[in-house]
This record gives sequence, C-alpha cells and structure tokens, in this order.
Amino acid sequence: MTTSQFESDDEFVGAATEAALEGDQVVEVSSVRAVLAIREFRTLWLSTLGSLVGTWMQNVTLAAFVYATTGDTVLTSLVAFCNLAPQLLFPTIGGVLADLFDRRRLLFWLSLEQLAGSAALAWIVHSPHYSRPALFACVIAVGIGAAIESPLLLAVTPSLVPKEQLHGAVSLSSVSLNISRVIGPAIGAAIYATAGAWWVFALNAATYLIVIVGITRVHFPTIERRHGEPLRERLFGGVRHVRNDPVVARAMATVALFAMFCGSYMVQFPAIAQADWGVSSNSAVYGLMHATFGVGAIVGSLSIGTFLAGHQIEKVLRLSLIGFGIVLAVFITVDSPWLAFPIGFVQGFFHFTVVTSVSAIFQARLTHSIRGRVSGLWVMCLIGPVPVGGMFAGWLISHSTVNTIIYSNCVIALLLAWYADLRTRNLHPVSS
Repeated sequence: MTTSQFESDDEFVGAATEAALEGDQVVEVSSVRAVLAIREFRTLWLSTLGSLVGTWMQNVTLAAFVYATTGDTVLTSLVAFCNLAPQLLFPTIGGVLADLFDRRRLLFWLSLEQLAGSAALAWIVHSPHYSRPALFACVIAVGIGAAIESPLLLAVTPSLVPKEQLHGAVSLSSVSLNISRVIGPAIGAAIYATAGAWWVFALNAATYLIVIVGITRVHFPTIERRHGEPLRERLFGGVRHVRNDPVVARAMATVALFAMFCGSYMVQFPAIAQADWGVSSNSAVYGLMHATFGVGAIVGSLSIGTFLAGHQIEKVLRLSLIGFGIVLAVFITVDSPWLAFPIGFVQGFFHFTVVTSVSAIFQARLTHSIRGRVSGLWVMCLIGPVPVGGMFAGWLISHSTVNTIIYSNCVIALLLAWYADLRTRNLHPVSS
C-alpha cells in the first residue's frame, strides 16, 4: 500500500502514527531490503549518496587546503564556519519553498547551483595565487544551496515509500550520511595527496550530475498545496504546527539539545584523542578512530530499519540515550587508544540510533502539505546547534579540562532520556 492509496495526508499520518507511535504497540517490521526494492526511493537514495560522498570529499579537503596554503588557523575556522553557517538560517527558506513549488525542479536547480559553485572553487584553487574572497564566496554559495536542499530532501523521502516502511526509509537516509562521512574523507585525502585539491573540488562538482540525472528518473507524488495562503502563514506555519503538536515539539527540542550539548565531543575529538590517548590529530591512528566511529554510526542508522524495527521506537530512543551517556563516559575514561576503537564503534552506534529513531518519530507525525516547512526547522535543530555547542565547549575547556566537559555531556544525555518521552498518551497539545 502506498501513500497515494490514502484519501488525505491526515489519514496517512493518522495511520502511520497509530502503527508506529501510539501506546505500547509494536511497530511493524520495516525492512531495508523492501525499501530498496522501491525504484523511486532507490534511485533518489543512490543519487544523493553519490553527491554526499563528493560533499565530504570537498569539506575535509577544503579545510586541509586552506591550512596548508596559509598556515592560519583563523582562516581555516572561518572557511568551516562559512560552509556551515547557512544551516542556521536557510533551511527555513528551503522548507517554505518545498511546500510552494515543484520539488523536482527545486532539486534540479539547487544541484546545478552547487555544481557551479564547486566547479568555480576548483578553478579558483587551480591557481597558486588564488583569490581568498572568491574562495569564501564559493564556499558560502555552496553552503546556501546545501542548506536549502536539506529540508527539501527530507520532505521528499517519506512521500516515496509506504507508511509501514517509513522507518526503513529514514534509516537508510541516515545511513547514506554516515557512509559518505567514512568514504568521502578517505577518497578526498587520497586525491588531494596525489593530484591536488582542485581535482577533489572538480570531482565533487561532477557528483551533482548524478543527482540531476537521478531526479529525472523519479516520479514525485503530487502534493496538495494551499493556494492563497498568506506569506506570514507560509513563513510561520511550520512554527505553529510544531507548537500544536506536542510530539513534534518535544522531538525537535530533544534533537536540538542533543546536538548542542551531547554532540560537542565530536567537535572536541582531537582534544580528547590527545589528552586521553596521546594520539595526534594528524596521525593514521586518529583517522582510523574516526572511521571506526563512522562504521558504528552506519550500523546504528541501519538498526532502526532492521533488527530494531520490531520494537517500540520511543523505547529505543530512550534506551539509546542511556546507552550513549554510559558509553561516552567509558570512552573518555579509558587510557588506551586500542580500547577506544571498540568503544568508539559502540559510541557511534548509540549516537545514530538516537538521531535516526527521533527522526523517524518526527517524520511519522507530518502531513505532506506541511512537511517541507517543518523539515526546515528540523534541519536547523539537528545541525545548527552543533557549531554553537562546539564553540561553547571549547571556551569551557579553556577554563577546565576536556574530560570535565564531556562528563557533563554524559549527564545531559541521561537527563534527555527522561525528557524524551514521546508517547502520545503522555503528551497534550499546546494551546495556541
């Protein structure tokens, strides 16, 4: 049964919520294999996976290139900020656009914009005396395109699969991010070392062609749009929807708090590796640690759509938060880099069972007509707090120690396990 077989979006969401969220019911097992058997979803998923690999190739190489050519840590940090800062504002705009215009055309033009920005970046750095302002302008342009595109992809994915396979689709979407963050940096580093940074950026530009070709082969379901809707409602309708749905509101608060206070250990990972295990951030061991975490993250993402799919997802979320807090405490307590490998794998597993499960709960609550706008807010909550939390943690570490801050992250994760009670019978709508 597909979403088009329901008479309305509300009927679809009601059925999905009843099947996945209500009371003590156990969700129907959502097979990743079954989701991949759906041609529309498989085509879009593989296309975006290829593009994400290119994105991670470029992101990692960009920071290394700027530092290698300038030796300036401030400029290196500024490049990273320019790349990520658009995620604090533009996802909301992307969410509004996703509910107003044809999503296939939006994806096409946004992919083309990022292709042009990455190609221009390759051309700029090909010169030994490149223009720094031009480089920053290209990075910002690509970052804006990615920030607008994120909620659009988040809104499209659920419309391509049956309601009973929503968890599998969300799981695979999370997997693609984690596969790319393992494969992309490795490929980018190898190309950068042998052929130069401009080849990395040129190849990333080429990966957007994969998305452009892929979306031409995907049938996007027709979405009912609210004609004559005032501009104010278009901009703030997503906020109003979040206020009136207590499950969505608490899910977004959970992921924002988790990103800000429990994700800072990834930002401070170089300091942890040096302080606790004596591992330098430019060593092969450090790179393998990141890769091990990434493999655990892939398994954690897949788990929501496979062996954990038969369990009540709210319980999975809360137990994962408890597991995350406990394992993170062990992770920074051990003094052996070799023990950090298996523990880091488990840490990556729990980190992404948290993110994927709360995302699945969130997605099951939305109608297609409002999904884009609310997804824009979701992306802001998921990504935006990470650099803010990382900067705040860095300031605190300068006044204490890295382990003190990370132990506080563990406590916050345990408190979030208590807070993240997303069972509908325990929550009540907020009055407008």
